[in-house]
Amino acid sequence: MSRAGEMQHKKEEKMHTIPQCECLKLEVKGPRLNLTFNRPDQRNAINTQMGSEFAAVLDWLEKTPEIRLVVLRGAGGHFCAGGDIKERRGMAEEVVTPDHDPIMERNRKAGLAFMKFERLPQTTIAVVEGSAFGGGMGYACMADITIVAEGARMGMPETTLGVAPAQIAPFVVKRIGLTRARQLALTGERFDGRKAYEYGIAQYLAPDSEIDATLEKVVDKVLQCGPLANAATKEIMLTVGTLPEEEMVAFSARKFSELNRGPEGKEGQSAFAEKRKPAWQVEAEKAKG
Repeated sequence: MSRAGEMQHKKEEKMHTIPQCECLKLEVKGPRLNLTFNRPDQRNAINTQMGSEFAAVLDWLEKTPEIRLVVLRGAGGHFCAGGDIKERRGMAEEVVTPDHDPIMERNRKAGLAFMKFERLPQTTIAVVEGSAFGGGMGYACMADITIVAEGARMGMPETTLGVAPAQIAPFVVKRIGLTRARQLALTGERFDGRKAYEYGIAQYLAPDSEIDATLEKVVDKVLQCGPLANAATKEIMLTVGTLPEEEMVAFSARKFSELNRGPEGKEGQSAFAEKRKPAWQVEAEKAKG
């Protein structure tokens, strides 16, 4: 077997370890993972099983650099209606002990998964159609890039149910600012895709009939970029505000040096000088067919 064949075989073997899911639909297309919430009869509400499956996929993604891009979407014309209220209502009757609070533990696990999703090295794109409430709106705020359909309906209705948007609140605040986030959470306001775009939740707004075409244009742009460069850029940007200024300068300089000296940086700069496409763009075009 040729060297190229061996590399492709190893890549395929690694892809075979992708988690098996019932509440999520997973489709690998070259460097892209289409990750679809798949409970359409419940408007893709998040139950415990879906949360566990999502966490397993995130663990897999962290170990799978062959995947450069994750497209997050919902089945049946809806993105995600938030937490499964029926399941959560049943949990409210469970016994709480000093060592075990099932609601708190479920909520904590959800928060850790949200954090891991935001910090993935892959570029993440959320495609928001139909309902996107609670956790669904949270995912729209966690993704690197969010495309929203004009007809989408979004909001944080938790307070109208007597609970708090506890784990999504930090991500909404980071995305759109404290003033707007407080207004939306404390009124439970529901709004459409255009408002979501105006509020800064989404960077792209599309007519419902054109959302697929908009997605593919954005995907093509992302795949023009070096995967390691995108991952490092995300890490730098998400580190802003967590380090003192001089440490932030040193951290960023170290990342820049690693990229510049690494194979991707050398390839990208050589390709520019030689007026050709870098290898990752050629690979992406081949995968697209």
